[in-house]
Amino acid sequence: MRLLQAFSVVLFVATTAHALVRTQDAATTPQADVATNSESATPPATQVGETVVKDVDASPYPRFIEKPEVIGVVRCVGSSSIGLFLNAIKPVLASDQPDIEIIVTSSGSGEGPKALASGDADLAPMSRAMRADEIAMVEKARGAKVEWVDIAVDAIAICVNRANPMTRISLRDVDRIFGRERRRGGGPAVVWGDVGIRDAAWSSKKITLYGMGPKSGSNGIVQDMVLQGGSFRTTVNEEPVASSVVQAIATDPTAIGYCSAYFDAVRIRQLEIELEDGTFVAPTEAAIRSGRYPLTRAMRIYFVNDARTRNESAMQVLRFLVSEDGQDVIRNLGQKTLSPEQAHTHFAKLK
Repeated sequence: MRLLQAFSVVLFVATTAHALVRTQDAATTPQADVATNSESATPPATQVGETVVKDVDASPYPRFIEKPEVIGVVRCVGSSSIGLFLNAIKPVLASDQPDIEIIVTSSGSGEGPKALASGDADLAPMSRAMRADEIAMVEKARGAKVEWVDIAVDAIAICVNRANPMTRISLRDVDRIFGRERRRGGGPAVVWGDVGIRDAAWSSKKITLYGMGPKSGSNGIVQDMVLQGGSFRTTVNEEPVASSVVQAIATDPTAIGYCSAYFDAVRIRQLEIELEDGTFVAPTEAAIRSGRYPLTRAMRIYFVNDARTRNESAMQVLRFLVSEDGQDVIRNLGQKTLSPEQAHTHFAKLK
């Protein structure tokens, strides 16, 4: 990564680390317990006579090629989680593309398709997959195909206050806690004894629920993957962003909530989730990357692929995000990056 870009990333991370919700506790996101693909990838080699010389500075990720002649505004409407990354790349991208302006509106993943359909957005960042009816709506309105690229890997964590003795939970019990219809079976869980806590000091305490609004990607993932399409209970306290969910749980011993695993704090615990085989898995780097953790998701940006109205500035922003430089920014913010193979696949979509 170029020196100016490296300096920009370091400066940005240093000045915003506490604002990204490691909360008032100043906790950090758990580190990977295995090497990532990018760390284990073998650098390209150059043949010199009969000696193979490895270029230790070469990256396995795509290289971003600046195009100073590209000028324009890129309007991004959707996920607040991905909005963090879009705002983070602004000072880094500006060193190569000073005439590209990125405008981020973090109104929730559910607003992305609407903004694409109306033409009010060039890019729709979403922390859940766009649904078939949403794609159909956009393609009908715009008369062109909807495409997407992934920029990072993430997961939804089910979290409790650190004072809570619970360390693991089944998706059935999560549904009993948050779901109005309880499609996985069982009665409603309203006190902690209903989900197996036998400690006398806890068993009769009422469970306090925290989540996010219906426009958020996290809400969509939990509804689709945990509640099996069912509706949420009306007692869920809806927070505007993932960081406020974490802060609420950190200050409420009776709380349980869901948010991106990217957000963590020393006063909360991300629970292990029971798999179909009866084993439990935590949202670790290895479990998320392998897909073994059941609430894994992609951080995805959608766009309309229309040659007649192609926004080259938007394409440059996407190329940057999946390139070596963009993945460095995402990694330095503590998020799980794409593998080099994934990055090349998505980069190829942007030619």
